[in-house]
Amino acid sequence: MKNHHSTSVALTGPGPAAGTLQGRPDQVRAAVSLPEAATEVRYLDTAGAIGAVGWLRVESSAVCGTDVSLYRAGLDWPTVMGHHVVGRITALDPKRALAWGVAVGDLVALEEYLPCQSADCAACSIPGRYRMCPESDLWKGRRRVGLISAEEGSGLYGGNAEYMQLNANSIVHRLPGDLDPDLASWTQPFANAVDWTINAGGAREGSTVVVIGPGYHGVAAVAAARAVGAKKVIAVGRSSERLEIAEALGAVPVTNDDGTDLGTVIDSATGGNGTDLILDTVGLGRAVTSAAAGTLRKLGRLVLAGLGPVPVSEVDLKALIRGANSITGVRGRSPEAVRQSIELLAAGASGLELVPTTHVPLEEVSDMLDRLATGNGPVSPHVVIRPQLR
Repeated sequence: MKNHHSTSVALTGPGPAAGTLQGRPDQVRAAVSLPEAATEVRYLDTAGAIGAVGWLRVESSAVCGTDVSLYRAGLDWPTVMGHHVVGRITALDPKRALAWGVAVGDLVALEEYLPCQSADCAACSIPGRYRMCPESDLWKGRRRVGLISAEEGSGLYGGNAEYMQLNANSIVHRLPGDLDPDLASWTQPFANAVDWTINAGGAREGSTVVVIGPGYHGVAAVAAARAVGAKKVIAVGRSSERLEIAEALGAVPVTNDDGTDLGTVIDSATGGNGTDLILDTVGLGRAVTSAAAGTLRKLGRLVLAGLGPVPVSEVDLKALIRGANSITGVRGRSPEAVRQSIELLAAGASGLELVPTTHVPLEEVSDMLDRLATGNGPVSPHVVIRPQLR
C-alpha cells in the first residue's frame, strides 16, 4: 500500500508557493492526519504522483461523521483526509476530459469512490453500481478519496489540501460555475440525503417523514424531504441548537433527551397518525425498529443510515408484514442522486443556505478534528475545510 516516491516536509515557515492556478502545482500545502489522532500541515511534492490524469484546486472539503470516527479510532497511516470535495480543475488529460464531460476551469464535485472499473467486477460491470466495488469498500479495499496513505505517490488523495490529484477512476460531477461555495460544499451530503429520503425512503408530496438525528446528514434529509413536498417533517434529537437549525429548514423539532420510548415520541409528534418514513441517521438499533413496527403507516419504510453501537436483537416481523413495511440499509448515494442534488442546489430549492457554515483553514484542521472527536464541535453540523484560506 505504501511507497516512498513522495516527500513531505513539516510546515515550519512560509515555504514555497503551492503553484499556479493552471497546470500541475509543484508543492502543495496539506493537512496530514496521523495514526495517533493528530494532524500537521506539510508540503507534499507532486513530482512523485502515480497515475495522475489531472489536478484539482480544492475549494472546499466538508467534514463528515465518517472522517471524525476514523480519526478518533486511529488511522492506519498518515493520510490527507477529506472525501466531500469540491474544486476547480487546473489540468486534465484530454481523454478524461471527454469521458467526464468537463474541462480545465470547471467547478466539480468528487465522489469518494475509486472503483476498479474492471469488466469482471460484479459492481463495476453494472452501470451506476461503482459505489459497491470491493476495491472502494470502506471496510475492505479502502481505495477511496481521503483514505489513501500520504506516503503513496504524491499523497494528495484527499480534500484537506490546496490541490489533489485526479485519477482515471475518479468520479467527477460538473457543477454550475457560479454555484455559491457554501451550497456547493453540500453536493455529496445532500445527494446522500436525497437518495436515502426520496429514492430509498419513498418520500414524496404529502408524506410524513421522521428524521432521527439533526446532524450533518439529518438536516440534509430534512431539506430533501421538504424539497420533494413532504407535508410534515419531524426532526428528533437531543441538541436543541441543532433542532433549531432543522426547524429553520421546515421541520417540527422534537427533543428526546430523557429516555422516553421512541415509539411514544413519534406517536405523540404525529398525533397518532403514524409516519410514511423513518430515517435513522444515528443508529439506534432495537429502539428504532421497535418504533417503526408501531408507528409506520401501511407501505411505510424504515431507512437505516447510521452505524450505532446498539445491535438489533429482535424485530417485530408480524407488525411489519401486516403493514407491508420495509427496512432498508443505505450506503453512499447513486449517480442519479448526485444529479438531483446538483439540480436542487442550483435552483435554490434546498433551503440549505439557512444552515450556518463553519470555515476552517488548513492550520486549524487539527484543532477542529480534535474538537469534533471529543464532541465539542460547532453548533452547526456543516464544517467545511477551505484549503485556500490563509
